[in-house]
Amino acid sequence: MDEIIIVVDPHVFRLSAVKKAAYRFGDRCFVHIEVVSEESIQVRLTAKSEKVPLHTLEGEFRNELLDQDLRESIADETERVRNLLLAQAFSALSLTDAVAETADYRDDPLGITRSQTTKQ
Repeated sequence: MDEIIIVVDPHVFRLSAVKKAAYRFGDRCFVHIEVVSEESIQVRLTAKSEKVPLHTLEGEFRNELLDQDLRESIADETERVRNLLLAQAFSALSLTDAVAETADYRDDPLGITRSQTTKQ
């Protein structure tokens, strides 16, 4: 079977992103990842079937690698907000609004329920 070897710079893309991108290709290719040195990661893609066009695999893999790396960067950047939202969701107290700690769900300071009854 034919194969493609892609060399990835670990200073540009994280190894975890390489693994995630490789996983996405698992239905079409056998994947072998090898950290050759501190300067390169080698990804070997071997098509599982002759129907898989090898000439497009490298470009598709590089696009997927970029996507996975950007997802990780965004997750890192939004981690604090995500953790705060999760903490708030599972907390009995409000972590951001002291008024909300004593609020009653039946209170309607904006008159929302009145506007709903007048529409009907």
